[in-house]
Amino acid sequence: MKKIIVLLVLVISLIIAGVFVLRNTGSDNKVENEIDEEVAEVIEIIEPEPEIRIRSFASDMTLEISEEEVDYIKNNNLIQLEYLNGIYRFVYQHDEEHNQLIWVYEDQTYLFNFNKNQYSINGKESYANDILVKKGDVVYVSLDALQEQFNMSYFLIEDPLFSLQIDFNSKGDQTYLIKEMINGIKERMPEKITMTWEAVYSRKTDVSSLYDMPGLDVISPVWYEVIDSEGQLRLKTQEDYIQWAMDNDYDLWPAVTNSFDPDMTRDIISSIEVRANVINQLVKIYSENDFKGINIDFENIYKDDKEKLSQFIAELTAAFHRSGILVSIDVTFGGGSDNWSKCYDRKVLGQWVDYIVVMSYDEHWGSSPISGSVASLNWLDKNLEILISEVDSNKVIMGIPFYMRVWFERPHKELVNEMKVTSDAITMHKMESILAGGDYNVLWDEAAGQNYISFIDAADNAVKKVWIEDAESLKLKIEMVHKYNLKGIASWRRGYELESIWPVLEEALEKGE
Repeated sequence: MKKIIVLLVLVISLIIAGVFVLRNTGSDNKVENEIDEEVAEVIEIIEPEPEIRIRSFASDMTLEISEEEVDYIKNNNLIQLEYLNGIYRFVYQHDEEHNQLIWVYEDQTYLFNFNKNQYSINGKESYANDILVKKGDVVYVSLDALQEQFNMSYFLIEDPLFSLQIDFNSKGDQTYLIKEMINGIKERMPEKITMTWEAVYSRKTDVSSLYDMPGLDVISPVWYEVIDSEGQLRLKTQEDYIQWAMDNDYDLWPAVTNSFDPDMTRDIISSIEVRANVINQLVKIYSENDFKGINIDFENIYKDDKEKLSQFIAELTAAFHRSGILVSIDVTFGGGSDNWSKCYDRKVLGQWVDYIVVMSYDEHWGSSPISGSVASLNWLDKNLEILISEVDSNKVIMGIPFYMRVWFERPHKELVNEMKVTSDAITMHKMESILAGGDYNVLWDEAAGQNYISFIDAADNAVKKVWIEDAESLKLKIEMVHKYNLKGIASWRRGYELESIWPVLEEALEKGE
């Protein structure tokens, strides 16, 4: 009996052991299958694709290309020019009508003439074209020429990978020398810049009426204007004003405008020759007068001309940098109208110029259908945050208004339950006289960061509203300079302000440094 029991126990043990082995074997097979599937997935994911890797001073990008294009590059040592798009501080324009192409890299300008098979550098020496090859509508760049002209280095990795590394540097190290010179000039600028515009219309500025402006570093008189499609300039240079600025240790960055004419501007920035004409005239004027900077105030431009504007600014910046002159451009915040806001590629412009001066006012403009602040604090804060996501904050100079608007709200004569809104721009002086002339209930608008008044004017048959720009509101705006580490402030315009505002601005800018 004992033997039978032992045999039964042994048989049962063997059965249990067999089941366990079978289960483990199945589990192992399942794990192995899962591993095989994962390996297969990994292999599928990392299957290599042909690519070009392009590097410059401040960009690093990878472009996928076809195997056929890889073979063409390897066999012909040529690369399509369009592959260089996106390199930091590199732009070009192909003028097919005149069979020429212009490119700017850093502060060097190359103009290629395919008819003569020549190119020039910075408008001077001409050389036989060994850089660009035109095949039909496609322009190629010689890798050998890039290596010689720009100390470009590149390497190949055998199929299926092709990598091209480009590190540009202009012939004779000129790019680096100019960069060092401009950086040296900028390093000598104050930590926070205070700038103002001098509006000059039909009359010259009466220098005897000018006053001390504590803390001011830069003044920008609006002296130059492009007035026709050939690039002719209207000049308002004023010698006694130049002497006054020198005596007061103010840097002059005279402004040049485009007459705010979109059709004329299109003609100018579309032509390589006209652009060069405008740039050469301006460089001559600014160099002869020893101006330290230029302020570009081009406004009311067609949205479709955005790339052409960037091309023009790149060419202008390169030319002015070669002459040791700083470049600033005025832009609006993004998101507005086509001609007044969407015409600026702020990211590209910010790569080229030394300073982006943002006209951070006219939140509610002269013909706005609703009353409101010229520049409320919330609006300013929100838009500055967006701007510095596109432009280096240390290049941004924030505009501040020395003006405000009186809003008139009257019953609409044609629409039911509607008010017709109009406005007049007023200076700080005018606002001071308004407050002195009546007993107004001044309220604080927290969102706008401004004092506010509203009252009924029976003589004008209107409800009047004013969001006031004063020392209190401007100090709050300047806090945005410190919050976002901006380069400084620029005020529109001298003469609109109370003279007492200058020490306030100076103290507010110094606070937080």
